[in-house]
Amino acid sequence: MSALPPSDSISEKTDAQLLFLAQHPELYHADLIAAARRELRRRGVSPDPAQPEPLPRENYILPYQEDTELSFWQRPAPWVALLAVLFIGGILYWSNMNTKAAQALAAQQAKEEGPVTLESVETHVIPTFDSLTRTQVAQEMRQLSAADRTEDTTATRKYKLLATRYWNAENQSTYLLKQLKGTAADKAVAGQAPVIIEEWRRLTKALVYNHGLTATLAERMDLMRRAAYLRIETLEEIARHAQNDQVVLDPSIIHLADSATQMRESLLSREKWNGRLRRAIL
Repeated sequence: MSALPPSDSISEKTDAQLLFLAQHPELYHADLIAAARRELRRRGVSPDPAQPEPLPRENYILPYQEDTELSFWQRPAPWVALLAVLFIGGILYWSNMNTKAAQALAAQQAKEEGPVTLESVETHVIPTFDSLTRTQVAQEMRQLSAADRTEDTTATRKYKLLATRYWNAENQSTYLLKQLKGTAADKAVAGQAPVIIEEWRRLTKALVYNHGLTATLAERMDLMRRAAYLRIETLEEIARHAQNDQVVLDPSIIHLADSATQMRESLLSREKWNGRLRRAIL
C-alpha cells in the first residue's frame, strides 16, 4: 500500500488522479483515500463512480409472453389418443385378416379331404374290485384262529389295511392276465401294466416300515411282500415285451405269474397255507 504523501501534493493532483485514488481504496492508505475524497468534494467533484443513465423507454425489449392456454390441437393428449386408436385398430384389422385366412384354408382342406370318418377306438380300463377285495380280506380273517385275531387288535387292524392294498393290486393283476390270454389286442391291453405296478408300489412302500404285527400276521404279510415283487417283475416284463412288439405271454412270464398265483391261493385256503408251512419246515 502506498505511503501517505504530503497534503500539498494532494492539492496539486488533477481531478482524474484524485478520482483514481478515491475509486481504488485497495491500493492506497486509508488516509490518502480520505484526503483525495475531501479534495474532490472541495472542488465540487463527486468521488463516487457515476451511475449509468437509464436507457430510453423505447429501447427496452420486453420478453415474449406466451398465451396462457393452448388450443385443443396444440395439446399432447389428443395426439396420443389418436395414435393409440390407430395402433389398436391396426392390430384388430391384422388379427381379423389372419383369422379369415385361416378359416378359408381350413375350409379348403376340408373340401379336398372330404367328410371325416369317425373310427371307434377300443379302450382298456382296469376296473376296481372293492367289493371282491372286502370279501377276500374277510375270508383271510376266517383262516386265522380266534387267538390270532384277538391277540393284538391294533396289529390286526393294520394287517387288514395292508391286506386291502395287496388284494386291490392282485385282483387287477389277475384281470389283466386273463385279458391277455383271451384277446388279440395284446399291446393295447398290456399298456395298462404300469398302472397296476403303481398299485403294487402302494403296498411295497408301506411295507418298508415296521407295523408291529404278530408273528402269524407278519408271516402272512411276508408272503404278500414276495408276491408283490413277483407281480411287479411280471408286469414290467409284459410292458417291455409289448413295447418291443414281442410275444407278451412267453413261458418265463407265465412262470412268474403262476408262482404269484400260488401264493395268492395259499392266503385264502387254510389247507394250502398249512401245506406251504409244512414244505417250508421240511
